[in-house]
Parts: sequence; C-alpha cells; structure tokens
Amino acid sequence: MVSATGIVFWTALIAGVALDVTLLATLVVEAVQVWPPLGRRTWTYRLTWTLFAVACVGFLVVGGMDAGSLGLARWIGEAVTTILGSTLVVGGTALASYAMGRLGLRGCLGLNAELVTDGPFAVSRNPGYVGDLILIAGYVLLTDSGLAGIVGAVGAVWFLLAPLAEEPWLEEQYGASDRRYRQRCPRFLGRSSIRALSSKTA
Repeated sequence: MVSATGIVFWTALIAGVALDVTLLATLVVEAVQVWPPLGRRTWTYRLTWTLFAVACVGFLVVGGMDAGSLGLARWIGEAVTTILGSTLVVGGTALASYAMGRLGLRGCLGLNAELVTDGPFAVSRNPGYVGDLILIAGYVLLTDSGLAGIVGAVGAVWFLLAPLAEEPWLEEQYGASDRRYRQRCPRFLGRSSIRALSSKTA
C-alpha cells in the first residue's frame, strides 16, 4: 500500500518531470513552444502553471512529511542544517520576490512585458531563477529530506533550462536591446555580476 508521503512524492515528481519534458520539447522541436506560453488563454499556459503549482506544493509538503530522511544533520549537525537552510530559504525567497516585483506579473507569468534591465536584473538576466535555485537548496537542507531533494533536483533542471527557451523569444520581442543586454549581463551569475555588485556597494 502506497503511503501518503509516497503519493505526494510521486505526484510532485511526475509534475516536475512533465515540466522538464515540455521545456525540452520547446528546445528541441522547432514547431513546439510550451514555454514561454503564447498567451494566457492557451493550453500551454494552463498546462505549465498547473504542473508548476502541483510540483511546488508537492515539494514543500513532501519535505515536511519526509524530514530527516537524508541524514545531513547526522553528518554536519542539526544546528548547521537548520541555520544554513533557513538562511538560504529566506535569502532565495527574498531575491526571487524582489525580482518578481521588478519584472511585474505579466513577465513572471511568461507573457509579453517590458524588458527589465535594472535592479537585480543589472546583475543577472535571471535573478528570480537564481533565487528559486537558492530556495530549493535551502529547503532541502532545512528539511533534510531525501524525497524533497529528488523533487528539488528535477525542479532545478527546469530553472536552469528555462532561460534557453526564453532567450530566442526575448530577442524576437526586444531585438537589439535584448542583444546588448545579453552581452553585458550573465545568464545567471558571473564575473560581471561581482563587478556590478562591487560598484553598487562601493
């Protein structure tokens, strides 16, 4: 008999894998564009955000249900996993939220919006995804859950690949402005990110 934890895990995992598959289809098959969606009323929009909601909720729930199964606390200490995990969760959530606020609702949903290149977007072209990756790592560390780690890894693949699907669309939408932006700002983080942060704190 499958346990409640198993049901949540497999539901979240299947949703996460389905998200990755639809993204890979966008990247590999020229006639397919699931992400970014072509509009709010399209099946691709509904599919993506339904799968995303299921995967995210499942990830959070299974982490609580399966807490301690990974065994990191035994290796590095419960205080370390709690403090470091909490710090990463708060930091990742703050960065992702800040980026989402600057991008606006339409941009966050993958719809047409203004090209944003200031604020956190002056340091990274995808600060929201960077924040999400930090949040995933922090939550796995905080819950010390092996099942959350599996679902989180599948989710991380989506955040790492999504920019590859978005970049041709962004160039089509914004043309030379986007090309100039890509030349001066890294996809995630890089040396130019450090230089930009240094200049802001100097």
